[in-house]
Amino acid sequence: MPDDSAPYVIIGELFSLPLSNYPESYVIGGSKTEAGRNRIIPIRPEGREHFSYFAESATGPLLLSGYSGQRLPDNFRKRDHYPLLEKLHIKRKTPHATRHTYTSRAIKEGLAPEVLQEILGHADYSTTVNIYNHFGPGCKCRCRC
Repeated sequence: MPDDSAPYVIIGELFSLPLSNYPESYVIGGSKTEAGRNRIIPIRPEGREHFSYFAESATGPLLLSGYSGQRLPDNFRKRDHYPLLEKLHIKRKTPHATRHTYTSRAIKEGLAPEVLQEILGHADYSTTVNIYNHFGPGCKCRCRC
């Protein structure tokens, strides 16, 4: 599995994620598209501490119901996402950019296309591979044809 990012839920979806959809090693979420609804999104071991903190702090039915900051994407990035990336020694990227990195690395490491498509919530694999995948020139040179 890719070693420097995770496909986490889109921020807007994260703020509406029910606590009951967090069985600790993954979340069941998504609401943006039909293909993205109720998808299983794995949580890397390094990120589980953060999700656990949110679950333990929950004051209502939502995972982030106990979140003390304003529920704005920019605040979440500054207070939670960027510190997590720093802790994991990952270059500072927006949550959406980490989806692109995760996708490229997952494809490179051989994650089954249908599994990756489902994790990301894409109706069509062409979205996954054509928009979210970013291979550098070096990758093409290492290809065994």
